[in-house]
Amino acid sequence: MLLHLQARVALILSTLGESVLSVTPLAVNFNSFKLKVIFADGSNLRLNEQYRGDNLEKYAYYWLDAHNGLITGWDNAPHHPHLSTHPDHKHVATQANIQPSIETNLEAILALIKENLTASAS
Repeated sequence: MLLHLQARVALILSTLGESVLSVTPLAVNFNSFKLKVIFADGSNLRLNEQYRGDNLEKYAYYWLDAHNGLITGWDNAPHHPHLSTHPDHKHVATQANIQPSIETNLEAILALIKENLTASAS
């Protein structure tokens, strides 16, 4: 698990660089971990990944504003079978606003966050 955790921290730092103020492990278990990433604009990303061996089985990535209000949350909990991207989906601005998600991995989500952080900084 430690190797997955280290790889995720390295990916976050290499993708978002100076936009990252801190990366804090909140929980590390045999097959899962949770991280909190704080960005320079005050927003934060809550990351939860669960693995079976080397395969990522479950994920939840929740991007929150400086007041911990939901910006967007992505996860693959299988409770929205009506969506075209099931089980992958996102919650936009509220938990109730559930939409299909083409962003299904941390790399895509970090790219989207980077794009938004860069746009808001200009």
